[in-house]
Amino acid sequence: MVERTPGDGQIEAYLLREMKAEIDELARSEVDDVTKFLYARAREFYWTVTRLVGLGRLHDGVWRKPGGDAARAWRTALAGDIPAPATRARLLVDMTATHRTIGRTGIQRVVREIARAMVESGAAIPVFMENGRLYSHFAHANLPDEVTPAAGDKFLLLDAGWHLTAEYSQMIDKVARAGGETIGCLYDLIPILYPSVVTHSAHLAFVEWFDLLVRESDAIVGISKAVIDDFAVYARMKSLPCKRGLQLGWWPLGADFRAPGDAAPSPRAIAAVEGDRPLYLSVGTLEPRKGHAIALRAFDRWWEEGADVRYVIVGSKGWNVRALERRILEHPEFGQRLFWLQDASDADLRYLYERTRALVFPSIAEGFGLPLVEAAHFGARAIASDIRVFREVGGEWVSYFAPGDSEALLARLKETLAAPPAAPACDILSWAGSAEALAGLLRTGDYPLRLDEAVEAR
Repeated sequence: MVERTPGDGQIEAYLLREMKAEIDELARSEVDDVTKFLYARAREFYWTVTRLVGLGRLHDGVWRKPGGDAARAWRTALAGDIPAPATRARLLVDMTATHRTIGRTGIQRVVREIARAMVESGAAIPVFMENGRLYSHFAHANLPDEVTPAAGDKFLLLDAGWHLTAEYSQMIDKVARAGGETIGCLYDLIPILYPSVVTHSAHLAFVEWFDLLVRESDAIVGISKAVIDDFAVYARMKSLPCKRGLQLGWWPLGADFRAPGDAAPSPRAIAAVEGDRPLYLSVGTLEPRKGHAIALRAFDRWWEEGADVRYVIVGSKGWNVRALERRILEHPEFGQRLFWLQDASDADLRYLYERTRALVFPSIAEGFGLPLVEAAHFGARAIASDIRVFREVGGEWVSYFAPGDSEALLARLKETLAAPPAAPACDILSWAGSAEALAGLLRTGDYPLRLDEAVEAR
């Protein structure tokens, strides 16, 4: 890990418990050891071969691959008037991975919101790659269909295209030969710092992409200062081959996601809220680092003590959580006081945020913690792990507990019943404001740090 904190021991103990639970879950399956071994080897062979022949998207979550004019047919039409973007020294915002997928992860939400805000303000042209060329993601009379890199352009790698390293390598080279710059974007270093919480495939893809980012970026921006601090320390520890005088910056994310005010929540979301029981909400993909098992352990204890409260999890099933999935689905409170909404819409999420007693965010590692600011935007308090980035984002209005400690979390939960709900006293940034902050940083080049300065400062 980059930096040891007092909670690291508790985090490591939690990860070991979850790893053991996964191993035990695998042992439960009615498959003999030879079959298990052959399956594991076949899966590793599949990962390796598909990546070598450029088909890593088949297992990395990209569901659509362009062929011919197909990718351009997926462009998003913009209605109404928008400013014409600059014709020189343009900001080209890459969103290739998001363009090719229909998923709605936290990173994809950031990409979509920043891209739309920037194109609507005229600050940038969101683009996607296809066969070594760039095209505008949005279709509008004021936007070009194809974008050819030129001198003075800045190519921002906003998307999480870890599985597209070969394509990015070619495009970065094309931008450089045209006289442009590449700005890397970091959401976190979790696949490197906590490799046990991601799949082997995701770890390999991230490392390959990260190596390219380190070598070729003229500047790197992060979604929090904590992310940039982690990067600076890691770069020093590993003597990464960054460009001399590499500039570093960060910007805050927005909270006002686009959920139409007249959009109705689903029956499942309504059912999770019905009644007078206080509602507690966790938002995030079901994966080890998100800490859902920590929260469920706290609620189990609370229910045993006689508390009549509800716990709602919003997020799709991720990886390495088969044991936790079984625990949730076979839980005696499932459908009564425990709910799991895997395909919640933005309308569902808004409905739940507006009615929750508190957001419960037990994650052990994050790059920002978007649910914190989303909850605050809708007037909900938050209980979160006491990790550095949450202190940066949540400040004093969040109630913190020691990471991985379900008893400490339970104490914070009980406090929410002892005192009436109060709206968080904090400043919430809109996505338009977030996009403006990022565009301003890139436009002026007024980065707060250089890599060598950041390392010396620590």
